[in-house]
Amino acid sequence: MSRKLKVAIDCRISDPRQGTGTAFLALTKALSDSGISDQEYTFIVRERVRDWISPYVFGPCKLQSIPDSDPSRLKQALRRLMPLRQLSKPFRYVKAKLLRQAGMIPTTDGLIEAQHFDVVHFPTQVAYQTNVPSIYQPWDLQHLHYPEFFSKTEFARREREYRAFCKQATYVCAQAEWTKKDIVKQFGMAEEKVVVIPWTSVFDAYVSPSNEQVRETVAKYQLPEKFFFYPAVTWPHKNHEVILQALSHLKNDHGIAQHVFFTGSTTDHRKQLDQLAMKLGIAEQLHYLGFVTPEELQSIFKSATAMVFPSKFEGFGLPVLEAFYAGLPVISSNATTLPEVAKDAALYFDPDSPIELSARMRDILEKPSLRNDVRKRGADILSQYSIKDMFVSLQMLYERTASQSRHSAGCPSASEGLGQKG
Repeated sequence: MSRKLKVAIDCRISDPRQGTGTAFLALTKALSDSGISDQEYTFIVRERVRDWISPYVFGPCKLQSIPDSDPSRLKQALRRLMPLRQLSKPFRYVKAKLLRQAGMIPTTDGLIEAQHFDVVHFPTQVAYQTNVPSIYQPWDLQHLHYPEFFSKTEFARREREYRAFCKQATYVCAQAEWTKKDIVKQFGMAEEKVVVIPWTSVFDAYVSPSNEQVRETVAKYQLPEKFFFYPAVTWPHKNHEVILQALSHLKNDHGIAQHVFFTGSTTDHRKQLDQLAMKLGIAEQLHYLGFVTPEELQSIFKSATAMVFPSKFEGFGLPVLEAFYAGLPVISSNATTLPEVAKDAALYFDPDSPIELSARMRDILEKPSLRNDVRKRGADILSQYSIKDMFVSLQMLYERTASQSRHSAGCPSASEGLGQKG
């Protein structure tokens, strides 16, 4: 008898709270809800991620965790290769440094081969070399557009690995047409190898907060009646600077001292942001909350006046859909994928123009009718992003990937008896 198509969703990231991690959660929700009967999905994650993802794994999905690296024996082997002062650092940095210096591309540990998966889907940039037919998602090629944001070592790693995993893949998956065109152009890939599947908001997976939870979040973080919100780690390309500069314009030119709240972790770049804020005299208007719970995040979205999204580079822009989901107006950069995602449901500005941004912020603050119109348009655009369309497209892609491999090997399809035993 025929067997189900076995798909491994391999997501070995260490911190799921950042962008690709929340996108992975949306993927988990979509496939768990699918109710499909001829495919089964195994999510492969690090042990530290298991408790975070397990509530969202059900239906045709199951979860398999792998141990976090135990450095003890490797440390002993590496003592002759690196000074002791280097080995005193957290081992993950030592290991990563050695791999980068050696120019190595990660290879399979044999797990998916031993379990005879038909397809492996790498939903984040983290992947490895394998003979199992694969789908790879590089998300974006930011390093080629803004090399100044990366060290030479990190730039070289991305080039080496992204190109290798895209070449290895049966299909490369992008979330937007802009990203597809960029991958085709930058890597010289055939257009038919790059498939566009828009993803949905992670809020589809979360339980909506109660009114009491919203009030508790407002009280906890002392959220004012009006404020702007930007959910983003302080990476340079996220362009927090333009918000600070726009606040200065609002304050000095219009007497408006508006507050902005940020979520997500802070990086070393935060030091430059703090220095700029002090120089501009707007430091007291900035609030960095770090990572917050899903209920708190949704509550902040529901309480804000608008979301400001000044990013210079995005592979998709999931926070835009999250804002639409919460009924929050969006003021967005006009860079890369963002106009494709938000369409006519955002107020756009040049990410290098704080004057344009300050004007959009004033419009939102002073024109309630515009605010309501943008909010309504956001709801209309959100309706075009369907979790059902997402999982149907993915299921078709999994079957196409497996079928292409079977065709190349001269093997029968699943419906023709794939996996029959004599």
